Amino acid sequence: MVMATNTEVSNLARMVLGQTNPERTTRVFNAGMTVTDSQGTTLPYLAEALPQLNTDAWRVSPDGRMEIVWKLRSGLTWHDGTPLTASDFVFAHEVYTAPGLPVFEPKPLDQIESVLALDDRTIAVRWIAPYLDTGLGTDPLPRHIFTGPFDAFKVDPAGQRDAFMSHRAWTMDYIGAGPYRLVGWEPASHFEGAAFEGHALGRPKIDRVLIRIIGDENTALTNILSEGVHFTMTQAINFEHARVLRREWSLDTQNRSAKGVVLYQATATTSGTFQFRPEYQTTPALLDLRVRKALVHAVDRELLNDVLFDGQNPVAHTFIHPIRPYYADVDRAITKYPYDPKLSEQLMAEAGYTKGTGGMYVGPGGEAMQPAFWNSAPREQMMVIVSNGWQKMGFDVQPLVLSRVAERDLELRSTFPAMLSFAISLSEQGAGANATIAQIPTPSNRWSGANQGGWSSPEYERLWEAYNRTLDRSEQVQHFVQLMKMRSEQLPTFPFHYNLNVMSHIGSLVGPEAGVSETTQHWNLHTWEFR
Repeated sequence: MVMATNTEVSNLARMVLGQTNPERTTRVFNAGMTVTDSQGTTLPYLAEALPQLNTDAWRVSPDGRMEIVWKLRSGLTWHDGTPLTASDFVFAHEVYTAPGLPVFEPKPLDQIESVLALDDRTIAVRWIAPYLDTGLGTDPLPRHIFTGPFDAFKVDPAGQRDAFMSHRAWTMDYIGAGPYRLVGWEPASHFEGAAFEGHALGRPKIDRVLIRIIGDENTALTNILSEGVHFTMTQAINFEHARVLRREWSLDTQNRSAKGVVLYQATATTSGTFQFRPEYQTTPALLDLRVRKALVHAVDRELLNDVLFDGQNPVAHTFIHPIRPYYADVDRAITKYPYDPKLSEQLMAEAGYTKGTGGMYVGPGGEAMQPAFWNSAPREQMMVIVSNGWQKMGFDVQPLVLSRVAERDLELRSTFPAMLSFAISLSEQGAGANATIAQIPTPSNRWSGANQGGWSSPEYERLWEAYNRTLDRSEQVQHFVQLMKMRSEQLPTFPFHYNLNVMSHIGSLVGPEAGVSETTQHWNLHTWEFR
């Protein structure tokens, strides 16, 4: 099977910060304790089963700490045939949390007190506080390969850090436990994998995979049409290319035919946020909830969907996708803002704004209302549609497309003067955390937070804390529903549309499916087959 991706990876580890390691490539070669399916359900992977709360496998102490005991499947091995044991997880935790090696994702590692091997197949993970997303927080590392280099690093952290992170076992000589073992890597060209006989979920049905790095989208399109490529990962082609495939393959309403299949993967929402910090807000009217509601009622999301996505995209009313099993609960709870020019005008009148000369809104004192609306280049078409709609309804917005240099300037993006368009992840953590106080960009965190508008609410913080600390999934979902309800009522941010990534595959390939995030796009790779 030939797969196409648009991005080279710097190494095949999944937890390295600041490096281009898209899951769509690394997933082929590695495995973790658990795996998330296309619906967002956590399933055991290297683990024999998921620990159950209030059993010997998952205990919570009176002081709030908890211990989870994992049992590995029997007979696990690394790609080189070496047994994969509990000690490999203990070693991995030591590496990922080593002082002087701050290159790995800190969460949820910062919630883990210790990882212990009780025997070769049993691992005890002790957490400092309740934490429901308990997939251990680490992938294992092959201790038999990395022990020597890591010991050298511990003796001389400054001198050996680069040597440890550039070890060939992260790249050309990678040893993992995923469905395919690496048998070839030609930088900027391709990766090659052979089916791993010892794969925890069974030997893959397809013997070999070739992952071609094709940076040009038109080239990727040509290859899938000629069957020189059998599967295009997300971002290898775009929505315009999907239109070509729908026509060339004569796809039905389900985007399928004997020739091929097009899958749409929503990974984020393109959203708008308002500036809530008075020192940066140049249009104080936006601090009035009625004005914010009026602006959102003036956005024609149906038109956006038709123009940008040919009606293939569900209309976005919140920051979670309809594919989620609990979406109906969120949908019932939130306040929606359908396109309604009359209601928009009514809300502006209630806020004291009237239309002056030229039909544009002015304040009670006759002052012009001209909010800036900043966007990045990838959202330019959306910006034109929304800005034109606002202008027609009397909102004299001042659109600005940020240059690529400005887009990377975190301080500039965080101190925007009125409104900013940005992407919000569709993951629960992404959709919830980006409105928290901890995510407000400041000089002290180098302007790196996701809450770029600086909105805050004590009640939201309380709900977010409850969401993260409950160990009952149904309770967690209800907390999340309330978080989304509050966001919809207070409008610190609002969605324009879901971002659609495109995947495609030839008709004879069976198995790929769209899911809740990019990390799940080929979670079941070992089951794919040609028919």
